[in-house]
Amino acid sequence: MPQSPYTPWKTDWKRSWVLLYLLPALLFMTGYALPETRLYALCALILSAMLGWRLRVRVKARRHGQAVEATFVSKAIPALARAGFHVEAGRMTQVGDIDLVVSRPGWAATIEIKSFRYWRGRLRDRKRQQQARTQARRQRLAIGADVAVIWLPNARTNWLARLLNWLLPERSPFVVLGSAQQVVTQLVRISNSG
Repeated sequence: MPQSPYTPWKTDWKRSWVLLYLLPALLFMTGYALPETRLYALCALILSAMLGWRLRVRVKARRHGQAVEATFVSKAIPALARAGFHVEAGRMTQVGDIDLVVSRPGWAATIEIKSFRYWRGRLRDRKRQQQARTQARRQRLAIGADVAVIWLPNARTNWLARLLNWLLPERSPFVVLGSAQQVVTQLVRISNSG
């Protein structure tokens, strides 16, 4: 029996539907039926719509991230296999799914694919970058891999990112920007040096 796709955003999608459509309708009817509660019903309706919209934006971002992962996993697997790596996609662990597990005899790496457009290039993105680093480290520890990699296939660099990468290169986890071939090149270099 085929495994169902990993869709952690479905619960939030259902909640946003309730907050955007069902709850406002009920609050409107309550305010209409009970005039003394109209102000409270209106405030609750506005809050419900705001929370529902926020959830909807979050769901959209997560679905976009999954689409990017699916696209680039299919590009990375053949390139990594040609380089002599054994590749496993979508391994589930106690910390969630790992996008790619790449291994050679006696050596393994986890790859987390992110759809970020910038890395270290905008100071306002520090929190989500730190969350990505923490996620990659937890994935590496969950399977006992030697290396964790964050792959940003759509990322762009700017002068600040280039300066930070030159002064303080990231090693835990490694960060790779660009195509699948750049991931292969980086992993070959890391696996041969370790």
